[in-house]
Amino acid sequence: MFSSNAQVPSSEKRVSDMFDRIAPRYDLLNQLLSMRQDIRWRRHLVDKIPYAPDGCYVDVATGTGDVIIAAAKAREEYSSFTGVDISESMLRLAGEKSNRQITKTPISFKIQSAERLAMAEGTVDCLSISFGLRNVINKPVALEEFYRVLKPRGKLLILEFFKPQNSILSKLFQFYFHYILPFIGGLISDKSAYTYLPQSVDGFYSPFELNEALRAAGFIVRSKKSFLFGGCRLICAEKPEGV
Repeated sequence: MFSSNAQVPSSEKRVSDMFDRIAPRYDLLNQLLSMRQDIRWRRHLVDKIPYAPDGCYVDVATGTGDVIIAAAKAREEYSSFTGVDISESMLRLAGEKSNRQITKTPISFKIQSAERLAMAEGTVDCLSISFGLRNVINKPVALEEFYRVLKPRGKLLILEFFKPQNSILSKLFQFYFHYILPFIGGLISDKSAYTYLPQSVDGFYSPFELNEALRAAGFIVRSKKSFLFGGCRLICAEKPEGV
């Protein structure tokens, strides 16, 4: 399914097909395999969304919509919430979930690639991507797109898995991630997809490399927060003024 070079996904079509397959069990497995820690991590991300009256919020690789629904509830002063993803099945579930929630501002969901956002330059106040950047084919192009659509002083929030720091606890996590997770995922959903997950983390940027990629795209990294022995991190970056 994926190229053997550092387990980088070889095409958007293959990534979208994979997420279409696992969509029905995605939420269950996320909570089960993270021991519900994913809820806490996303809460930290939502806390970083800046106050912006009449603001525009975009969630890239929105999946089943957990982040953008939480954002819409927390930031009622925003007038626009858009979740984008390349998986039609994920977006369908996100729409159904959103319809069951009460939010002041309706949320729109659209099929879009992180590398080709259908938004005008400098129109977005805050853009987030949770556990999705490592699945993007051309990550520098996606970061440039995020920079393009954000307003000056607009915020980019990235929540992502990384190879954890070298410690006994991190080695236990690595064992769980590479062996237990694919086994459980195979019992409930698609084993190949949950085998790909740890492989995609191994092939992803290191925290230092991501910082450098963000700076190369023009961003200023404002803050970082680490979870799970460094295995999960929240990065807050900003598009500077005067650009």
